Amino acid sequence: MKKFLEIAKIQIMNMIKSTVRSGSNGSKGIVLFLVIVVSLIFASATYSMGIYSSLPVGYKDLVLYTMTSATVLLVFIFSITTAQGQLFQFKDFDLLMTWPISRTTVFLAKVLSFVIMMYMYCFLFLLPALVIFGIYESMGILYYIFGFLGILFLPLIPITISSLLAFLIRKLAGNGKHKNLLINLGSIILFGGIMIGSFSLSSMEGTVIPEEVLVGVVNLMKTYLYPVYIYVHGAITGNVIDFILVVVINGGVFALFVYLFSKTFITINSTVQNGYKAKNFKLRKGQGKSPLFALCNKEISKFTSNMMYFMNMGMGQVMLVIGGIYLMLNRETVFQMLQQFDAFGFEVMPMLFGLVCVAICLFAFMTPTSSVSISLEGKQFWITKTLPVATTTIFISKALANAFVIWIPSSIGLLTVSIGLGFSILEILMGLLLVFVLGIFVGLFGLCVNINFPKLEFDREIIVIKQSMSSFISIFGGMILGFAIIFIYVNATSVMDPKLFILLLIGIISLLDVAFWFYLKTSGVRKFYELY
Repeated sequence: MKKFLEIAKIQIMNMIKSTVRSGSNGSKGIVLFLVIVVSLIFASATYSMGIYSSLPVGYKDLVLYTMTSATVLLVFIFSITTAQGQLFQFKDFDLLMTWPISRTTVFLAKVLSFVIMMYMYCFLFLLPALVIFGIYESMGILYYIFGFLGILFLPLIPITISSLLAFLIRKLAGNGKHKNLLINLGSIILFGGIMIGSFSLSSMEGTVIPEEVLVGVVNLMKTYLYPVYIYVHGAITGNVIDFILVVVINGGVFALFVYLFSKTFITINSTVQNGYKAKNFKLRKGQGKSPLFALCNKEISKFTSNMMYFMNMGMGQVMLVIGGIYLMLNRETVFQMLQQFDAFGFEVMPMLFGLVCVAICLFAFMTPTSSVSISLEGKQFWITKTLPVATTTIFISKALANAFVIWIPSSIGLLTVSIGLGFSILEILMGLLLVFVLGIFVGLFGLCVNINFPKLEFDREIIVIKQSMSSFISIFGGMILGFAIIFIYVNATSVMDPKLFILLLIGIISLLDVAFWFYLKTSGVRKFYELY
């Protein structure tokens, strides 16, 4: 037990440090951590009060059912990606295996740190809802005791299911050459399914729900989300049997998972730690690739193989594609929602093409993969500097990789939206031209920022991806620019045709592309060689 507690303490401390640390200065990491905490609490409190006020008398308990279900879903989503590095393929596997301690102790310490991380999301998101409902309904002390203690068991089943799914995704990906890409794709598909379900639910917002439907929602939870039902029902009614069932069901499922997984923990991690090995390797003459193609392929491979790199800078494009597919499949529902704006004197339909284009701009600005591509060279930067290629070729490869990440999803999103909304051929061509110049713009802009704010010294890539100055400037600066374009467009359509606005936007972005490239060819090359 002493060894277990010591290892668990080390794992938990490392987890906390990795969350709040940013290189040698942890202030930015602490601020980021506090922002996440405040955002979760604010979101939970806002949603809870909004749902509570909209429910009829006698059905106010649905706010707890809703927020508890949302909490379980939140834990489920976060634990899928967390399990990849916390339970499978963790970096200190080789070190821990050499220690004179049992494998079960190592496994339990890893599981404990993983569960504690999920508790953070669970408590921060559900506690405000519990308190708000308790204050409004004047609940007794037993309600708070059952509610708080029940949170300790509530996330155990979603953690179990998500860990099994994470293992299944990794198992299906195998140890092939493109293992990390397949793992990311599996996570994206799962995330996409959740997003589509969220879009479907959000389309019901503002509709009047009959009381029989509210009763049906509770019955559905009782049937398909029984652990959530007995948790909420037990807390509200103070039913001790319900609380015991919460402990037994959630704890039992998790205990069974821990028992079975502990038997194969070493085997699974030993397997996933193995790298790619070619079968039946034969040395043969191959066709050479151009330096530009090879460098561009390296940048794209790094982006697709790093989950945090992809999640932090690629999810905007994923959401764009998912939104476009949803709109294409639910055209009538979307049109009905848009026509509701006419009642407020805001005509959306004539300016719809321009709104789609400026929305694509916003998502593109949120995908600056090149803004950290120089920094991610890290200790291997000297290799990049000594490559027998022109510096401009290195710049072009990084910008092109960024452009491809934008061109393909944005084009798919534009085409699916165009089919759903019935845009003309001319509008589609204008939109594709905008996507083309946008991809170049974001790639060159990210390089200009990164060459001025490089961070070549780091112990983990996540610091560069999420906490470096170049990442912060590119992402948040891009968001500000995107929202500014949307604001200008909405206010300019009263005096300007939407198509003319988009043509002017294409012209301005094209001029900026030329300006950024001129800067990189001159000052950018000099700054590149000054880095060390």
